[in-house]
Amino acid sequence: MKGDGPSRRLRVLQALMLVLGVVSLVVSSRLRLSGDLTDLFPKGPEAEALATFTRAFGGGDVGLVLVRGDDPASVTAATEDASRRLEGRATVERVVASVPQPKPPDPSLAWLHAGPGARAALAYALTPAGMRRRLEGTRSLLLAPAGSPETSEALRRDPLRLSALPWEGRSELAAGVTADGEGRFVADGGRARLVVLEPKGRVFDPEAAETFVREVEGELGEVRRAHPGVRLELTGGHAVAYATERMIRTDLYLSTALSFVLSAVMFLVTFRRARALLAVLPPLMLGTVWTTAIAALVYPRLSSLSVAFTSVVVGVGVDTGVHVYGALLDARAKGHSPEAAAEIARRTSARPTLTAAVVAGLAFGALGISDIAALGQLGVLCAVGEVLTAIAILLFAPDVGRWLERGTPAARAPAAWVRGVSRLTRGRGRAWAALAVLPALVGALVLMGLPRTGDAVVALRPSALAPLRTSDAIYGLFGGRPNQWIVLVHDRDLDRATAEIDAVAEALEPLVADGTIDGFDAMTTYIPSRLTQRARLLERDGLDLPAKARLLRETLDAVGFDADAFAEASASLEHPKTETLGIPLEGRGPLSLVVSRHVQLYKGEHYVAAYVRPTGDPAKDLRLRETLRGASPRAVVTGFAALEVSLRRTLVHDLPRIALLASVFVGVALGFTLRSVRSVALALLALATEIAMVGVAMRVLNIRWHVYDALVLPVLLGITLDEVLFLLHAADERSRSRDGSEGTADPIDAALDKQAPLSAATALTTAAGFGALVACRFEGLFDLGAVGAIGSVAGLVASLVVVPAGLRLLAPTPPAASPTPVLPREQPPEIP
Repeated sequence: MKGDGPSRRLRVLQALMLVLGVVSLVVSSRLRLSGDLTDLFPKGPEAEALATFTRAFGGGDVGLVLVRGDDPASVTAATEDASRRLEGRATVERVVASVPQPKPPDPSLAWLHAGPGARAALAYALTPAGMRRRLEGTRSLLLAPAGSPETSEALRRDPLRLSALPWEGRSELAAGVTADGEGRFVADGGRARLVVLEPKGRVFDPEAAETFVREVEGELGEVRRAHPGVRLELTGGHAVAYATERMIRTDLYLSTALSFVLSAVMFLVTFRRARALLAVLPPLMLGTVWTTAIAALVYPRLSSLSVAFTSVVVGVGVDTGVHVYGALLDARAKGHSPEAAAEIARRTSARPTLTAAVVAGLAFGALGISDIAALGQLGVLCAVGEVLTAIAILLFAPDVGRWLERGTPAARAPAAWVRGVSRLTRGRGRAWAALAVLPALVGALVLMGLPRTGDAVVALRPSALAPLRTSDAIYGLFGGRPNQWIVLVHDRDLDRATAEIDAVAEALEPLVADGTIDGFDAMTTYIPSRLTQRARLLERDGLDLPAKARLLRETLDAVGFDADAFAEASASLEHPKTETLGIPLEGRGPLSLVVSRHVQLYKGEHYVAAYVRPTGDPAKDLRLRETLRGASPRAVVTGFAALEVSLRRTLVHDLPRIALLASVFVGVALGFTLRSVRSVALALLALATEIAMVGVAMRVLNIRWHVYDALVLPVLLGITLDEVLFLLHAADERSRSRDGSEGTADPIDAALDKQAPLSAATALTTAAGFGALVACRFEGLFDLGAVGAIGSVAGLVASLVVVPAGLRLLAPTPPAASPTPVLPREQPPEIP
């Protein structure tokens, strides 16, 4: 009865783990996915500023409805219908039909809104020549057939049209999107129009984003049915966040299912034991569920990159199943009963497989030191999943296998391809040729150059998202361009923060005039800080407006107007107003959309942003940076274009650290396991060959470096290490067996016969797990999957070619047989 103890304890442990699996399945349902792309930002001033901006201004992003068609009249009708339907919806704060242009109540306050160019124009308008020119324009407006009483009244109060001067030539709302002379968003001869929406709720509140998109799309669906010849497309922060969350969820489900299918197919092709899947896949799924539950408990929301953990865990987790089931089959082939074979498999494979799983997990865990939060999250989950799936397979796979392998074990003939691999390194000449692969690959990289860095190192704009394609279409139709720079200032005092942005806007205006930048938009255009307003009024007062009132009356008489009819305009100049304006942070006024885009209160600080559209010319961009630095030392320049610079620094900073940490784990594991300088050198040579092969493959296939696939390379060291360790271990066993006169077969050939099929199964199932990510629409996951799959196959080739070649060359030469000595003939003993 005592001998049954461990078996009973094992059964109790298995029962507890199954219960834990059910609980984990329930907990996993709480897992939430994040559409917050700030998790993909690295640490650094630009990235931290962009993350802060994204969170602070997330609720201030506009919604844009692009209306397009072939008939301008139909487009106009559909635009008006959409505006009526969306006005007053529960998730829509306001529908903006035109660019808001706040006109001051008094012409003398036009200076409040005037930048450097407009102030110069105002000063000229008060000269004799300037007055005559402005009054001639006023005469044309009064005589125009389409003139209205409202226009006539406005011109009577302001015949010089001073109030309009700050807005002449400026009709931008956001990201360079411009309007026509009447402030309407029209392009392509009336065949394209925009409806601008101010949403309620924040972009990164998933429920708010989903509710907004669903309600707006519901109303747009009605418009589409009423106007079948017109296309309506929704974009903006809320639409992008909602589409991103849906894309991530789809990628998670698709890549997980595909990884199971591809891993199973590769397992069948390489392991050639279909029923083994019944023993390996259920515990593999159990370990994955445990890992998912941990993710749900530890992380409030799973980032867009971390959804890859299930595919990677499945692909890498099959490794343990291959070795455990292979040990079971070996024990059955040696004549052990199914029950004994199961115990032997569990006992003999537990230490090497758990050691390999822990080492691979540590390599994954090395990603935890990355400056990119999402990459660290991915590394931790893959590390935990690697170990948990190994434990689950060791617990359950041998017992399932003993029921599947109750029949008479069939002899397992060596695979034909293994013989071919063995012949590649048989003989010293072939072995040297195999080892020459590494310097040849290095030479190829020197000639071709290292893999190129991607145009977007972070690949944060998934091209598959319809809202982003719509956004690009808007840029093409209405002007502007993506990748604008964001100039951000924050302060507890709103006036100090806005004054800094006012200084930036003052410095940027000349850059627009000389073509250094395409344009900019800032709160300064609408309502600057009170400090700036008072400074502008002081500049106005230096023009002596009361004296200009007398000049205005004289000029009116001179050009044929009745000066008395414009007495109100003269009085405005004689007694200029001094009131300043405050930024309306609350309420639903005509400027609410502009304010929410440029000013936000976040964590007790007022954040004020200006948006700059650089040309992309390096020399002009350098001048722009110098101008911004001189205008406001406190301002931080960020944006996705600036983020690319930060990500390149992260790549340079993170890759050596992660590679070093992974190499330390690998080195410790090699030294602890192999305890042989020769074996350690061969293992490191195989790993170096793998990395060189990946570099050449990326160059040949034109796969560009992105921050994610570059940082996953060190992880491949831990995965390939499994194959190298098992092959070296098998070769050492066979060598000792031959020394013990237990066989005469070549130990390296024998090791390949035993280990090559298992290594192929583990490597190709791992490659299948990574390869499943190629089906993802998120470019970061696609690249990670492509490089991971290439690296897994390269590691297999390196382990099966480089390691045997080194073993053949470094194997001790057996001593030559000594000739049989000629002994002197034995003399017969003397007879006394």
